[in-house]
Amino acid sequence: MPKVILRWCHGSPVHRYGLYALQWIVEVNGKPTPTLDAFVDVTKTIEHGEFVRVRIVHLNGKPRVLTLKQDLHYWPTWELRFDLETAMWRRKTVKALDSGVL
Repeated sequence: MPKVILRWCHGSPVHRYGLYALQWIVEVNGKPTPTLDAFVDVTKTIEHGEFVRVRIVHLNGKPRVLTLKQDLHYWPTWELRFDLETAMWRRKTVKALDSGVL
């Protein structure tokens, strides 16, 4: 199942480019993202400042393609997963700028 956007932060690239809650991300740069792991694998290859084409489908079924610009300086890529063993949410950084790099 594609990833659904459940939340966004004001001022983030997602907010600036019009991705909102209840939209499903089905492709990134032409690569299908049927699972969270597939989505993470694709996003790991995207560099800071690179443009990204995202295909989404809204809750009403209407598809849309957006172009976003990766901003790792202010918005590193991370994932949030629920750990069944500890019953806690874990945040894992997927990609961020190296310290000292602007």
